[in-house]
Amino acid sequence: MQTLNRNFENGVGLIEVLIALVVFALGVVGMAGLQLRTLSMSLDATQRSVVIAKSQDIADRIRSSGAAPSAYAGTYTSANCATVPGVVCSDSGLGNAGSCSAAQMAAFDVWDVFCGSNTNNEAESGLEGNVVSWSTVISCNSGCGGPGAQMTIATSWISRANDTDATVSEGTVTNVDGSTASAVTDQLTLSFIR
Repeated sequence: MQTLNRNFENGVGLIEVLIALVVFALGVVGMAGLQLRTLSMSLDATQRSVVIAKSQDIADRIRSSGAAPSAYAGTYTSANCATVPGVVCSDSGLGNAGSCSAAQMAAFDVWDVFCGSNTNNEAESGLEGNVVSWSTVISCNSGCGGPGAQMTIATSWISRANDTDATVSEGTVTNVDGSTASAVTDQLTLSFIR
């Protein structure tokens, strides 16, 4: 009787390679989604950090200013950044803080903190350019008298969009197909006594 020698294939078959490619592709897609989510959360954290820093900055300037708190009270948005104060009340750059009145100092402080002083061709450092669609309201809670006045700084901004394919840019939130996305607005409120 004759014996049959069977030769078994050694190595990897085509089916195994295809399954490995599908598993690898799913892993790459998952990592890409994770990276996009991380970038979105990073934008949120960056905007929140800038808003906190600028709220503390304007609160410190209000406390140390000789101007009445009412000089700082008002609603400010990116539209206010189009008009540069007539006098630059800063010792750096082109200004001289010592020659400014209290009202001029208040106007410059608000513009410098929220819009970012660009007197030395520096990168913008205010809310403008760093926070999407921001709006800040500075108000006096217990009269705008001198020392002891209770003040509130409330800033709101678009932190991210609800839709997963939404892109957030200055003033608009749109989906990839061009339709308007619903946005999530975040707010920070800082209360202090002058």
